[in-house]
Amino acid sequence: MESKESMTLEDKIAHATALIRFFPGPYALMCSFGKDSMVLLHLIRKILPVPELGTHLYPVPILWHRHPYFPAKNEFGESTVRSWGLEAYDHPPLACGVKCKPERLELVARYPFGSSGIDLPVNTEEPIGRRDFVCGLQWLERPKQLGMQWPWATVFIGHKDSDVDPYEGPVPLRHDAAEGGGVNIVFPLRRWADDDVWQYIEDNQVPYDKRRYAGRLEVPDKWLNPDYIHACTKCIDPRESAEKVFCPKLKKEIPVVGTKVLRLDAVPSYVRTETQNA
Repeated sequence: MESKESMTLEDKIAHATALIRFFPGPYALMCSFGKDSMVLLHLIRKILPVPELGTHLYPVPILWHRHPYFPAKNEFGESTVRSWGLEAYDHPPLACGVKCKPERLELVARYPFGSSGIDLPVNTEEPIGRRDFVCGLQWLERPKQLGMQWPWATVFIGHKDSDVDPYEGPVPLRHDAAEGGGVNIVFPLRRWADDDVWQYIEDNQVPYDKRRYAGRLEVPDKWLNPDYIHACTKCIDPRESAEKVFCPKLKKEIPVVGTKVLRLDAVPSYVRTETQNA
């Protein structure tokens, strides 16, 4: 396979198409309704049609793990589910915890995935004055489930080699596909850059959340961005040395429980981080 640098967008579409067609069903797509997810949705809807229903219907269900806060963040996703006739699944996590380093903390939900689980961190922002925010302890104590009957053999994810995570930094993939919990995890957009994604959106008139992006860039305000959550994490922060902190929800001091919080610091085996590349 030629290098990403020498591939045209047409080459990358062909490569993504071949990956989507190669792996067996039943299929599902992990979807956040960001720009990459929307491109992958559009591609799969064209590539894996339901023959008896026609190519205009989307045949592959989506896994849309929504946080139960800030409904406005879900408005674009909900409108897309309705207009595209999507079959959208959500379910409670197996566990919730945190990952942190000296300069940053993230909330992490571990969801069922095949016979195992998958960790989905959410970028955590400080509360903003006069805007709602979620209590980190409440987020950790949300309802859980022990397991589920997993029906999908292949799950598509819109992760790209060029992605940069606010916490981990660059997160290139090791391969076009991986295995996790007995499930094929496939990354059809691995070789794409952000400019490829935007060019595909423009060429194919793919809808995207215009509140989240300005031109080809994300807007600085993350209030409507579902990849971010504004949360107070003082009482659950493992880095906090004080025994008590002031809770802005309860308006009083409460004990710090950071040393008792589940740590979910692991990085998926299919990703290479800057630390691992060093």
